[in-house]
Amino acid sequence: MAAAPGTPDGKETGADEGTSGPARRKGPGWFSALARTPSLVAGIVLLGLYATVGALSPLLYPGNPASLPIHVASGYTCPPISAPTLQLWPFSRGAFPLGQTGGLGFNVLEGLVKGTPYDLLLLLEIIVPAVLVGLVVGTVAGLRGGLLDEVLMALTDSFLAVPEFVVVALASIYVLEWVSPGLRLWVFGLLVLSVVWAPYARVVRARARTVSQLPYVEAARAAGASDSRLALKHVLPNSAYPVFAQVPTTLASVLTILGGLQYAYTLANPGLCHGLVGPPYGMAPLPFLPSYHFPEWTWVLANGASAWTPLASANPWWGVIFPALWILVFGLGVILTCDGLDRLLSVESRD
Repeated sequence: MAAAPGTPDGKETGADEGTSGPARRKGPGWFSALARTPSLVAGIVLLGLYATVGALSPLLYPGNPASLPIHVASGYTCPPISAPTLQLWPFSRGAFPLGQTGGLGFNVLEGLVKGTPYDLLLLLEIIVPAVLVGLVVGTVAGLRGGLLDEVLMALTDSFLAVPEFVVVALASIYVLEWVSPGLRLWVFGLLVLSVVWAPYARVVRARARTVSQLPYVEAARAAGASDSRLALKHVLPNSAYPVFAQVPTTLASVLTILGGLQYAYTLANPGLCHGLVGPPYGMAPLPFLPSYHFPEWTWVLANGASAWTPLASANPWWGVIFPALWILVFGLGVILTCDGLDRLLSVESRD
């Protein structure tokens, strides 16, 4: 009778060992894994705080959640900009705990709090589909190879070759004017999505090509496993973790595109003067958001930046510093979370 297959030290192997691959690894529980990746814990805590602020924003600032009050002075004279106040309860009526911006005179804290749910939904609309499209395209290209791989990568490289900012800016000019105001932000997200998925496909394809040539995948293929089974059971689970390194870059691209376009809009419209909206200046329609009053992080930042000149005296620095810090801390949470997931899943895959 033939002996059961064994390892070099003479121990028998299981029936499915050698074909299961890294994805079948049995390791310690999630709590032990989290203890080994403190960056993941810190990132989850930070993102949880932002999610909590977004969920509580209707209670913190009652009223229309999609509108910020514009603080307009009488006549067409630019009103004074309010500096941050030191009130213990920052959400009391008329308070500016983080100051009041230039531009349209937004309450900085109210704008950031009310804008949190919209910005989180916008980023989810862009990043999650970009990751999914990149995973599918990269996995199929890396596993199948040949002509299909060349076609998919040529398509991917064509999107990588064009500057994202220019493409989205031009598309916004010619597309968003035909979109109803209530849908502009979400259509803008789809325009950004159309140009940010390609880096995910490229990094996943590189990893999938390596994984598809590993012994356990070759053994599964020789045993008659279909391409779909190979992709879902072996290649995709062990090729997904590199996408986490790309997510912070996508976040930076989205906020840079939206913030840069809106800051350019404030420079092109001198009527944005601390609440001055009307004669003697005429303003073009706002192309990216539903209205001038809409709460969005980079719109609050753009309004603050429009009234800030670094070399001038008595600058309203709070209109730039506080929105920038709010965005930077959120970005730090995303970076820590993605770094922790990358470390955790890459270790699981190697083991």
